[in-house]
Amino acid sequence: MRVALYNLTTTTAYGGVESFVWDLATQLSERGHEVTIFGGTGSRREATPAVVVRTFPFIDRATFRWIPGFARAYAERKLLERLSHACCALPALIAGRFDIIHIQKPYDMLPALIAARLTGARVVLGCHGEDFFAGDRWLASRMDAAVSCSHYNAQTVDARYHIPITVVFNGIDTRTFHTPLAMRDLPDSPFKLLFVGRLQEWKGVETILCALALLDDVTLTIAGDGNDRSRLEELTQQLGISERVTFLGAVPRVDLPDIMHTHHALVASSYASETFGIGLVEAQACGLPVIASRFGGFVEVVSEGRTGLLYTPRDPDNLASCVRTLQSDPPLRLQLAHNAPLWAQQFAWSAVTDRIESVYRSVRGK
Repeated sequence: MRVALYNLTTTTAYGGVESFVWDLATQLSERGHEVTIFGGTGSRREATPAVVVRTFPFIDRATFRWIPGFARAYAERKLLERLSHACCALPALIAGRFDIIHIQKPYDMLPALIAARLTGARVVLGCHGEDFFAGDRWLASRMDAAVSCSHYNAQTVDARYHIPITVVFNGIDTRTFHTPLAMRDLPDSPFKLLFVGRLQEWKGVETILCALALLDDVTLTIAGDGNDRSRLEELTQQLGISERVTFLGAVPRVDLPDIMHTHHALVASSYASETFGIGLVEAQACGLPVIASRFGGFVEVVSEGRTGLLYTPRDPDNLASCVRTLQSDPPLRLQLAHNAPLWAQQFAWSAVTDRIESVYRSVRGK
C-alpha cells in the first residue's frame, strides 16, 4: 500500500506522537509498504530506510495570538497553524495518490478529506489527545476509521465523536529499548530518579521537585526541554535542591537506554493531556521500575505493584512516599525491574504494526 503519514510536528518536535510516526514509518516500510511522511519545515530527522520525508512551511501558532480573542484560544491557534501547513502540503498530498492517509490530529481532518475526495484514498484518524474544535464532529463522522492509543483516550474521543474506534497502543522499539544481558548493579545511594519528557506545565515536574525536597539521599535527572524549563530551574533554587537536580536538555532517543540503565526508577508526573505514556513503556522495556501519577493512559501502561507504583497526581507527599518505598526495599525494586521487560513486550512494534495493517486492510475493502 501507498501510505501517507501526515502530521506537522513529526519533523519539528520531539514527543510521543512524533516518535510514533517515525517508528510506524520504519515498520511499514520494512513490510514493503511505500511510506511518505508529511511534516512541517523543521530539523528533526530519523533513520527511516525507504521512507520519503516531505516538509512544508507553516505559520507558527504563536503568530495567531495577535488576533482578537485568540490569545487563550489554544485549540483554534493550533488549527490555524495546521491549516497554514495544509495550504502548502495539500497539492503534494493529492499528487501522491495514496491508498491510506493516516493523520494523528483532528486538526488535519479537512485537508485529508479533500485529498481523499479527489484521489479515492481512505483516511484513518489517529487519536492521541483531546484536540477538539468547533465543527470537528462533522469532519470526524466522515473518517473511514479511527484508532486510539489507549482505552482512556478512546472513551474521551467516543464521548465527543460517537464513531467506532479501534484501540491500538503506541509501539516501542525493543531493538533500542531493552534490558542489557548483564544489568548494572547500581549502588543504593544515592537513589537516582529519572524524568523523560517535554518540560510543559501539565507534565507536573513541579510535583517531582516538591517531592524531592521531602526526601533524603535522592537525586533527579531531567531528560527533556520545553517552555517550562526556566521556571523549574528557578524552583530548584527556591527549594534548595539544585545540587541534586540535573537538567540534560533534549536527549536523542537512541541515547535514552544508557541513561535509563544508570537510574533506579523513572518518575512520571502528568496531570492533564496524557493519553498513553510511551516513555514509561520504554523505561520498563529497559528494566526500569516506574513511579507514575494515577492519570490517563498511565494506568494502562504500568502494572501497579508488578512493574511500578502509582500515586495521586499533583501530590508531592504521596509521590515521596512511593519513592521511599522503592528506596528502602531493594528486593521489591529488583522484582519490579525483573517483571517490567516482559510486561513491555505487549507494546513491541511487531504486534502494533499488525494491528495498524489490519485497520488499513479493512478500510481498503470498503
